[in-house]
Amino acid sequence: MDVKIQALVGKNIRKFRLADCLTLEELAFRAQLHPNYLGDVERGRRNPSLVNLKKIADGLKKPITDLLAGAAGASLQAVSATREKTAMYFSPAEDKDLLSLIKILRSSSPKNRKRIIKIAKSLVAQFKSA
Repeated sequence: MDVKIQALVGKNIRKFRLADCLTLEELAFRAQLHPNYLGDVERGRRNPSLVNLKKIADGLKKPITDLLAGAAGASLQAVSATREKTAMYFSPAEDKDLLSLIKILRSSSPKNRKRIIKIAKSLVAQFKSA
């Protein structure tokens, strides 16, 4: 990817992220990418793969063509966004809950992580049967 295109794509990503009031960490969580990597992409320092661009677009709930806007002119905008598969998303409140759980799990020992996951699965099963 040309350096100018990298910078343009990065600016587009940052613009959409800030418009949605997302932190870099929140978008990275949604896109399942490392925050440092995502920050480098936004600054035009990294050349993201198409797979990672799709992950970022899904995290922003935007078609991938929006991230590339201006990179290849009007022909790129003609691509139908409806043909892209849409991912299932959590609400911002649910995203924050998931981030809290991840932080708890990361700070726990492997043995305690297994216990926490086992308890969570048990609770989910109880809620389903209720």
